[in-house]
Amino acid sequence: MGRKWLMAGVWILTVGVGVAACGGGVARGDADSAVSVSIGTGGGAQQALSWRFEAPQSWDDRVRLVDDPEGEKRLAEQGIRAARLFEYLPHDTTIAPQALLGIYVYDSTAWARLEAEEGPPQGELVTRGAGVAYVAGFPQSNPFAPGSADSVEFDKRTVTMEYVRRAFRVVP
Repeated sequence: MGRKWLMAGVWILTVGVGVAACGGGVARGDADSAVSVSIGTGGGAQQALSWRFEAPQSWDDRVRLVDDPEGEKRLAEQGIRAARLFEYLPHDTTIAPQALLGIYVYDSTAWARLEAEEGPPQGELVTRGAGVAYVAGFPQSNPFAPGSADSVEFDKRTVTMEYVRRAFRVVP
């Protein structure tokens, strides 16, 4: 009887370690990816910019949520207060991860100025909050060779603006 319990414990530990090792992807537990960012508003005050995005079923351990590495550079230039990317992790590890979706939190004045500019938009407005605009950015095209395994997998994970608007919400 003791051996049976020991084997059950080893199996549970093995499964637990295996599940933990698959981490790094978008959490599927409650199907939400939550982001909370605090920013300075001047005079030492902080403003919380929290949002949730319900990740689609196709997003698994091949999709991760990261800070946009260019976001801080654009922060000063374009009024971006926070920038997060959902990246596809290619099977071909010689290829860098590729963005499926970017969520950018703009100062509302900066976003209004960008909307008024001529040319292609910087992204699409998802919703507005107090003094901010939540904007989605999408890849212009599939970055992988047509017909390749990563091209097929990337396409399976792309989302539409309609989906983003349904799955996104600001959290007070």
